[in-house]
Amino acid sequence: MDDPSGLAVVADGLGLKGPRGWAFRDVSADAAPGALIAVTGPSGTGRTCLLLALTGRMRPTEGRAVVGGLELPRRMAAVRRRSTLAHVAGVTDLDPALTVAEHLREQELLSRRFGGARGALPGPRRLIRPRAERREERRRRGDEAPAAAGL
Repeated sequence: MDDPSGLAVVADGLGLKGPRGWAFRDVSADAAPGALIAVTGPSGTGRTCLLLALTGRMRPTEGRAVVGGLELPRRMAAVRRRSTLAHVAGVTDLDPALTVAEHLREQELLSRRFGGARGALPGPRRLIRPRAERREERRRRGDEAPAAAGL
């Protein structure tokens, strides 16, 4: 039998406290690569925040977690590169109040904040290039995005 694909997830006492209190607290899990993890509960119980924390997109405030051998929160960027979230209604939906150009601009801002595609220069090395060159690259990517999306 082939090795299962996916990342092992181990969490012990994981919690995330925000400005309005605990989003989730004392979560523990132990799942082998390829295992299915179901997070259930009513709206407002921290399901989305937990998934964002386990994929390196939110920083937990207590407990420990290891995803694919990478410790959170210390290795959040590495976990983000190896994991993703599927469609989450209300979280990953396009905002009907924004134009296509505004959605693309938002994606560009997120890409700059959390890292671009594989093969892109990592973190600070991107910033060593002259400001005009970085600005031109952003403009070019913004111009090419609608065409790439078939618009």
